[in-house]
Amino acid sequence: MSMGSARVSNGRPLGVLEYAVADGQHDVSPALAVLEELGLGDPAPVFRRAVGAALTHPSYLYEHPTHLPGVTKGLLDTLNALGSAYLGRLASIRAYQRRPSSTAGQMAKQVGQIFPQLPRWAVDQAWLVSSCRTGASFKGRPLPPNTVATMFRQLLGMLCLAGAEGVAEGLLEGLVSDTGNPQSIAEPRMELEVRLGGRDSISYEYHREGPDHAAVFTAVVTDCRGRQGTGEASSKKAATRNAALDFLTRHLPEVLQVRSDGPAPQVVLGEIPGTEAHRTAVRTVQDLFSLPVTARPLLGQALTHASWAYEHRHKLAPLHQRDNQALAYIGSQALLFEQYLVRAASAARTPPDVFVFDAVLNTTYDSALRLSGLAPALLLGVGEANQGPSVEVGATAFQAVIGAVFIAKRFPASLASEWPLEWFPLWRTITVEASPYDPASLLDRTISGMQLRIGFEFRQSGLDHQKRHHATAVLSSSALGISTRTREGTADLGKSAARFTASEVVLNVVDMLAERHPTRSLMAASDSDQSAGRFILTHQAAVLAGHRIPLPRWIEGRFFGLHWAGSPKALVGWATEADQLLSRVVDFEADIHHFEGIFRAARDAERADGQSRGIEVELAEVMEVLEQIQDPASLSRNHLDRLVRLCDIYRCLGTEDPAQSLDELVDDWGMLYRGRLDVAMGERVPAARLTGRERAILDALAALVVKPASKASVELLGQRPLRLRFTSGGELDQAAVARLCTLWASVTRTTTLVPTSSGVDVTVIGAHAPRDPGPITRAALASFQPLTDPYLASVADLLHDLKNQVVAARLATSAPAEGLTARLEQQLQASRHLDQAHALALRLRAATSSLGRTSSETLDLGPFLRSYAATVLSRLPGSIKLSVPPASGSVHVAMDQRALTAVLDNLVGNAIEAMPDGGAITLEWTADEYEAVVEVADTGPGLPEEVIAALASGDRIRSTKPGGNGLGLLGARALVTRAGGQLTALPAESGTTWLVTLPTATTNLETQ
Repeated sequence: MSMGSARVSNGRPLGVLEYAVADGQHDVSPALAVLEELGLGDPAPVFRRAVGAALTHPSYLYEHPTHLPGVTKGLLDTLNALGSAYLGRLASIRAYQRRPSSTAGQMAKQVGQIFPQLPRWAVDQAWLVSSCRTGASFKGRPLPPNTVATMFRQLLGMLCLAGAEGVAEGLLEGLVSDTGNPQSIAEPRMELEVRLGGRDSISYEYHREGPDHAAVFTAVVTDCRGRQGTGEASSKKAATRNAALDFLTRHLPEVLQVRSDGPAPQVVLGEIPGTEAHRTAVRTVQDLFSLPVTARPLLGQALTHASWAYEHRHKLAPLHQRDNQALAYIGSQALLFEQYLVRAASAARTPPDVFVFDAVLNTTYDSALRLSGLAPALLLGVGEANQGPSVEVGATAFQAVIGAVFIAKRFPASLASEWPLEWFPLWRTITVEASPYDPASLLDRTISGMQLRIGFEFRQSGLDHQKRHHATAVLSSSALGISTRTREGTADLGKSAARFTASEVVLNVVDMLAERHPTRSLMAASDSDQSAGRFILTHQAAVLAGHRIPLPRWIEGRFFGLHWAGSPKALVGWATEADQLLSRVVDFEADIHHFEGIFRAARDAERADGQSRGIEVELAEVMEVLEQIQDPASLSRNHLDRLVRLCDIYRCLGTEDPAQSLDELVDDWGMLYRGRLDVAMGERVPAARLTGRERAILDALAALVVKPASKASVELLGQRPLRLRFTSGGELDQAAVARLCTLWASVTRTTTLVPTSSGVDVTVIGAHAPRDPGPITRAALASFQPLTDPYLASVADLLHDLKNQVVAARLATSAPAEGLTARLEQQLQASRHLDQAHALALRLRAATSSLGRTSSETLDLGPFLRSYAATVLSRLPGSIKLSVPPASGSVHVAMDQRALTAVLDNLVGNAIEAMPDGGAITLEWTADEYEAVVEVADTGPGLPEEVIAALASGDRIRSTKPGGNGLGLLGARALVTRAGGQLTALPAESGTTWLVTLPTATTNLETQ
């Protein structure tokens, strides 16, 4: 690659796929064994879970949503599409390699033969069929071939998303190699053994090079006469096949001659004698992509239209040259894969409910050709040149250029890592998800979301008939009180196009700041881009310290590392490099408290959208089951166990237990289980420090595996990170184990749980602090330390009360009674406890129903409040007056209608209950550029001082209503906080005034 090449990110987190949990019956070990044989190495737990998710049919997802938190049918369909794109790309590569002189039609025909054969091939793979997970409708009958093929394509897509394209290639080796070349030798190794008289007549040696994720195997086969063949591939199996084929080619060519005419002879292409512009463009692309001189003939062919090739066929024949149609086919397959790869990475972060792919249009590719400056270099026939190149001609040429680069680069796993900085705007154009925005509009949306302002400066160069426009973006920060000029965009014919290229410069910098390693990305860029990156990062830090932000928008925009908040290792890595960038900023003062708070809020929002979905579903299911029980005698031990587990989990989430060392925990286990739990930690217990939540998870696993009349064990598997294996001596309910792992996984991001056949493997990852951490890194580390959550603690209290009522009801029904009267009294007592349990379950469902997935939707505050006030009037007592806000003005806030309605319902409902003798309620709102404030005031007795103090300190709120627990107010505060806002109570001599402060949405700035 050339100096200054853009490093389009290869880091593709698996997103919600990392948190899928098997149901205990889903055994993916056959698939993992095959993947390891193909060079994967020992896969990490997150990768194992991702494999399980990929090998899941949508029917199972529909029946068991809690086993795959966050995974949607849309995500699985996206992986399926990516797998199909990879298969098509690989098949086109093999078709070209077999016969480079093939036409586009011939290659398309060979590739087209692959897909009909895939289902039949897939269903014959025993490891694949046994690893698939389907719904109940598939039980008891063989899986249909198309169903197996669907899950195989999902697996291919997941492997590509994880950067394991080499492993995916190994899986397809037999299918792709044999299809489209029916006369080829299906099994060269077997053929070689037959020809040489048996397996003992030959020997194989293997060598492995490269890291686990990109291993390369070399096989050397030798016969008794010392003749050798060599093969290289990403797996031992494929390398063995290639070595045998190489031996046959070298020493037994007659075998191949009998089978087929063999591969086409390698023909050296000559450079096309085009125009000066054509030759200059070829050298430009060569330099941009750091290609060898031998790539020039291919690049020249890419810029040769069929009309020119026909008119100059006498020149092209001695050069073995032709038009660009075949290269365009290769390029189209390569680009389609890149587009699906980008879409899959986005879907893994934010899973869609439905998969919709808007294909890149010919107009986009034609525009990319023109923006690249290659359009004048296109060789056209006389008629085509007079009319001007059509959109289809331009699109074909651009795809052909990409095809030529793809071939010259020897078919890299992804073009992203090979893409030059100068063409980064083109990368965004051809790979980003379909968007109605041009680069300048997209930049407006991006920077307005982080409260920056932008302007453009223009200059001109060249003579009148060759005039070029240059644009430079100027960023202005009100938070910093300064502005900065970014790097000038590339020259273009019009001012609009110049503004687009200048916008791409800034978007590129924003993307580099969002990488997991922003310093590394920026260090490969120009000094101007580095300066712009530090300016934007400093501005983001200043905004976090002084303004409310629309949290979902910042996470979606990948600002200030908030999209990494769910992973300790990723966030600390990002923060460390962010500190390095800001260390060069003069007078930068970091606000660690605000950074820590926003990292926590981002992590909680992600958890609400992902892992905590499992615990919320479990809570709703348990409450629904209890509400349906009418006979106390129907209360089972299972009901009680699920309640106890929910109570423990919510207690763990809501309270802050002290940290403890691992050796202290082992001592506690020794006293608690008294010989029933064998702890094998080697010669010495590792000096590991556990947070209260990590300790609670390990305690739950110990309680799981310890069974009566059997001995359980805990085995140390590794120290960095800490890995433990919990094994039960008795039989475990695999479905219950999987459910437990799913629920406890919601407690902390620093621990991963993987069910096994006899227990659970657990890994405590933690966030390791670098030496001398900077302020952002310290804030990131602090954000992973558990804090009390008054809302969740109150839910735990209510669950505890509910559990006590269930225990009392069960005891009342099971206690012996003498006589009919005593038995009837017991039944009455049990029914009263069950009634209390029903009331508590109803309160829990009401208090927690509003907290669900966060949303990036916005609402127009003025019209919403008018509509809401009309609804309130319909249920307002006649003794209470309501003042509604005026309809003037419009401002969008970063909160959806459902959430804001729940918040206002709580505040207005409390106001109504506080004024039984009548009064007045006022709804008002005001807004500036960055914040909107909704005021809810009443003329009641006012808030008790202890409630105001609890709100200010973040402590639990003790309700003043009979039987109340403050859950409604805590839930309202949680909703507002999740949106990046704040709920505060204003001190007043009489009455109560609430302020709901919300960040404004980007829509406001766009409108302005």
